[in-house]
Amino acid sequence: MKVELHLHTSRHSDCAVATPHELMRRLVECGYEAVYITEHDETWDDWEITDLQAHFPEIRIFPGVEIALGDDRSQHLLVLGTSDRDYLRLPTADEIIRLAREQNHLTVLAHPYRWPASPPEILSGPTLPDAVEFRTNNTPPGADAEAARAAVRLGLPTVNAGDVHSLEMVNRFWIETFEPLAAADDIISAIRSRAYRNCPEGP
Repeated sequence: MKVELHLHTSRHSDCAVATPHELMRRLVECGYEAVYITEHDETWDDWEITDLQAHFPEIRIFPGVEIALGDDRSQHLLVLGTSDRDYLRLPTADEIIRLAREQNHLTVLAHPYRWPASPPEILSGPTLPDAVEFRTNNTPPGADAEAARAAVRLGLPTVNAGDVHSLEMVNRFWIETFEPLAAADDIISAIRSRAYRNCPEGP
């Protein structure tokens, strides 16, 4: 199943330049079968997901969020499968990851070596995320290798994701799960059991 794990729309992310309908149409054209909408520090209401899903029955549309953390807000953590605004009020990655575990949602450290201030504090915290992003549209040269080394050291899976903000960013990086995602939290078992592959595949 072709899946986008990291996507922003102009509805709730100021840095995104494509509307939800434009992005869903492009994803469907490119053969995606599931997508997680992960706005910056904002969640979609359940009715918004339901309304958008009604227009695009060809693709499973799931909620999520990307939360900025740290003093300079350069550490970004995805929580996939949630529309719970309580995550936005939690000040630390440890608290966010613990709540996600309680609610059975997947956590992914987004583009961990995108900025020079590294290694990311989240990877040295008391509670680790479930996975680390490997390649995205916003991964500078060499950052993917740094992410892969950190993931191996910590025993975490790596995932490719579009980190999509525009139509041009669609269909560059994604994962393919070996089993279909019938519900939002099916992604947890797929990632934890490595029942997926990164596309394009890495070295």
